[in-house]
Amino acid sequence: MMDKRWQVAAAVLISVLVLGTFVAAGAWPYASAGTAYPGPFDAALYSGLRAVADIAGALTLGALVYALCASASTKRLDVNGYAGMRLVERASLVWVMAAVALIPVAAAQAGGMTTATLLRTGALVPLLEASEKPKAWVVAAVFAAVIGVVSRITLSWNGSAILTWIAVLGVLPASMVGNAGEGPDHDYGTGAMVVFRIAISVLPGLLWCTAEHLWRGAESEIVLRRCVLLVRLCLGAATVSGLVLVAVLLPPAALPNTGYGRLALSGVAAAAAIALLVRGNSSMSRIAWAAAVSIIGQAIVVAMALRPAPAFADRKFTAQQVFLGFDLPHAPTVMRLITLWRFDIVLGTAALAGSALYVAGVLRLRGRGDEWSRWRTTSWIIGWLALLLATSSGLGSYGYGMFSMHMIQHMVLNMFVPVLLVLGAPVTLLLRAVAPAPRGGPPGVREWVLSLLHSRATAIASHPGIALALFALSPYALYFTPLFDALIRYHWGHLAMNVHFLLVGYLFYWGIIGIDPGPRRLPHLGRLGMLFAVMPFHAFFGIAVMSMTTVIGDRFYPQLELNWPIDLLSDQHTGGGIAWVSGEVPILLVVGALLTQWVAQDRRTATRTDRRDEEYGDSDLAAYNAMLEQLARTRR
Repeated sequence: MMDKRWQVAAAVLISVLVLGTFVAAGAWPYASAGTAYPGPFDAALYSGLRAVADIAGALTLGALVYALCASASTKRLDVNGYAGMRLVERASLVWVMAAVALIPVAAAQAGGMTTATLLRTGALVPLLEASEKPKAWVVAAVFAAVIGVVSRITLSWNGSAILTWIAVLGVLPASMVGNAGEGPDHDYGTGAMVVFRIAISVLPGLLWCTAEHLWRGAESEIVLRRCVLLVRLCLGAATVSGLVLVAVLLPPAALPNTGYGRLALSGVAAAAAIALLVRGNSSMSRIAWAAAVSIIGQAIVVAMALRPAPAFADRKFTAQQVFLGFDLPHAPTVMRLITLWRFDIVLGTAALAGSALYVAGVLRLRGRGDEWSRWRTTSWIIGWLALLLATSSGLGSYGYGMFSMHMIQHMVLNMFVPVLLVLGAPVTLLLRAVAPAPRGGPPGVREWVLSLLHSRATAIASHPGIALALFALSPYALYFTPLFDALIRYHWGHLAMNVHFLLVGYLFYWGIIGIDPGPRRLPHLGRLGMLFAVMPFHAFFGIAVMSMTTVIGDRFYPQLELNWPIDLLSDQHTGGGIAWVSGEVPILLVVGALLTQWVAQDRRTATRTDRRDEEYGDSDLAAYNAMLEQLARTRR
């Protein structure tokens, strides 16, 4: 343990030196960003708190991942899982305090004043409303507080899995409002930052808990292999997404000649050092050193986030580059919708990975002689292809700048893609393709999926009433409130809407035509009623949009300054018509699938009944005859 303390001390010292480069730069980073210099004390306070918050968030997320992977049960966490949760409790407390402290400090930075001046003048609330950075820390503080409270009262595996997703959401906001979310190509930068931030945030906590795992003398070789594999996967994801970020934020000439470029090279060196330390049979000392290096890597990322990106220096941007990340020089045509491609790094990568993993599962089944429906495979692949077209083709590009195109994208992601993905039965394929965990060993992917499927959270989310309410009322909550105008201004807002459309649609259609196992669902007649119950909501939504006299997103669309004349209200009415008409097309597909499943189930039930009667006699007829005999005896 003494070695670990020295390693922590070394990591903290180097991190302080790295962040000192920002403080030593004086007023230059602020002048480049167009804000006033608050002085060395406030600059050091901001950078220090930002580093503490990011490192604490990363320790929290990584420790939760370790608790899930190392626990010997999917019901209650064991000794290994509890050790991870102990780190979660401590790190999340530090995360909350640092995030809360950053709210006024970040607001003061955005307002070009010292924190003392902000608190003295009472300017916190106006600056909080006007700036995105303090809002990001409000969100992070809320998520960190939830994790800190719940981690003290739960030791269930499913609860830890939910906290892991909350931690993923908590580490993202501060990165979404930095360099990656600004300037030209910020659609690429934001998508890459989502992957990069999650990948590097898993490393410190996971490595540290793995080192403690070895120090405790735990004999689970499977857990160690899993943790090392996750570390390598995170390093690979961080490397690929980091290259995209470098291409967006750092011109090649600035790589060795600027402080930002040298910090990027230092980050590459840190990633290489971690990869070397975790190769082969790693000892506790090497894993602990890798954890210390990952903490230094967090400090390097913070230092880069505090500096303006060289790609933005001395450049003038168009309004479309500021709000969209790219220019839309011409009005949409069929050819432009087909040829204007901008790959969606998050959802596009999910489409490619989902297709590849599914095909690998099918090939594994066929390799051992098992059959898998070609219709399910076709449905799954077409679903991801439709998602790729909706988010990465010209439809996705024009969906950022035109309400009508956005509505087409909404309908595809919410009502068409989920139907095809649900019919692909991915969970059933996974359960058949993945072998169960060895007897006496820790649970694996198959056991984790089954535990989540039968968890209380899944039962609540998939309840027919909740799924119906989310699916039917989400458009009203999004488009008829200021929420749409707040989200559409940012690429992360577009991404959040698209993910929401996809998940809500999948949840709704899973309850109606889902093949995968899960909580008990309605009988077929009830599912049909659930389907028809949602139809009036979508029809009325489309008619309401077509009848509006005010523009949805009236603070965003006029600022784009599109190069062709466009009537925003007329375009909005077109979008309402699209919502009205397109909502009926998937219904036919769903009704056909539901009726097919209904008939197939009746046939299976009849076949089972006939087989039972052949073996044991006609039970229904025997019961009826027995009843008649009993009545006859009673009368006599």
